[in-house]
Amino acid sequence: MDIAFNVTRKCNKGCDYCYLSLTGEELSFDKIREILESVDVETVTLTGGEPLMHPDIKELLSFLSQRGNHIHLLSNGILLTEDYLPAISEANAELFVTYNDSNKKISGNLHEANQRGIDVNLHHVLTERSVASLDDVCQNINFAKSLLLLYPTDLGQEIVNMYDPEKWFPLLDRAISITQLHGIKTYFEQAFAKKGLDLAKQQPCPTGKDLFIDANGMSYPCCLLVDKVQGNERLVPVRMNPKKCNFIRDNPLPDSSDYIRICPIVITDRYDGSFQFPSHLGEKK
Repeated sequence: MDIAFNVTRKCNKGCDYCYLSLTGEELSFDKIREILESVDVETVTLTGGEPLMHPDIKELLSFLSQRGNHIHLLSNGILLTEDYLPAISEANAELFVTYNDSNKKISGNLHEANQRGIDVNLHHVLTERSVASLDDVCQNINFAKSLLLLYPTDLGQEIVNMYDPEKWFPLLDRAISITQLHGIKTYFEQAFAKKGLDLAKQQPCPTGKDLFIDANGMSYPCCLLVDKVQGNERLVPVRMNPKKCNFIRDNPLPDSSDYIRICPIVITDRYDGSFQFPSHLGEKK
């Protein structure tokens, strides 16, 4: 089993597509340690908010490393400086950095991380605007271990443009043609499945296998459903029926569409076509 922690609801960047309300809560180091000592875990994902803003992040990285856990650290890249890179390197943590547009500061931070031998993976929220900078992103960060193209999701605020299948798949094809020119292994969020095909019938759901713990210490089915469903005090993976999923239920496609909407955080690739949860990306060599 793997586990993901929303270690903090603080962030130094306000992205309109973020699934989390930035209310400032933090999951204490003591609580994280208590949880980890009561379950059998392989990969630990640290996310937020911006996890590097957690006051005990260095101690937490060291603790996880001493336990022998495989560590995934999700970040926006702003704080990947000399203040934190040594601790990340010593913990042998793997970075997953959201990088949508060329940014001199973040690029410099990622290059420094790479020089220290830290595995760098990119997350890119794909839009008609961001795809224009994707070639520069890949050229500048060509050492990235992988790149995950994310479907832009709106969680009820009506501020994010969620593409329909007719626009999403051509946009994906355009982006993948760019990333493949640079030899970066590319994964993507499928977001839709054609009616009648096996994928539409099975509707893969990442819940029920791994634990997802919010800053309040409660278990949730997945990151998209934090604040949308009631948390569970028990430390067991929470299963969600795709037909009852708040995101899918609240964002139906027209009956006339040839597609249905599926979980946007289940990903696939152009290599073996398997579907998986993002926390397992680092296990694919």
